[in-house]
Amino acid sequence: MSEPPIPYAGNHNGPTRVLQLHTRRGIVAKAGVTVGIDGAHYHQHWGKAAFEIPADKPVHVAVSQGSGQIGVAATVLTPGQPSELEYRGPAALYLAGTIGPPGTVKQRGCLLQLTIFALAPLLALALVVVIAVLLS
Repeated sequence: MSEPPIPYAGNHNGPTRVLQLHTRRGIVAKAGVTVGIDGAHYHQHWGKAAFEIPADKPVHVAVSQGSGQIGVAATVLTPGQPSELEYRGPAALYLAGTIGPPGTVKQRGCLLQLTIFALAPLLALALVVVIAVLLS
């Protein structure tokens, strides 16, 4: 049995629809996400969540990690767009996340992380060689 959608917190009396949001962790991630829907904030676990949103006006959707300053990504969902989004956390917490239609978002910073992890052992080895040369 699926949970009912989280009700829209704004003042709206028109038609509504349900936003399906799937949040995915980056390589490094905080324990949960904060989802902002038109300025109202909801603390959620990673995974799927459903939110009731207006069907007849644009809705601002923002997702971040932790208390709201890490991995921030935002978009405006217009009435004509499908009401399904995917958030992907970045590979490093100082980068922005990405948000968009499912299957279109990519993780930011993977190449940077790979470069750091690949170069760290090489730099350590070079440091050992330099120290060995200086001591001999």
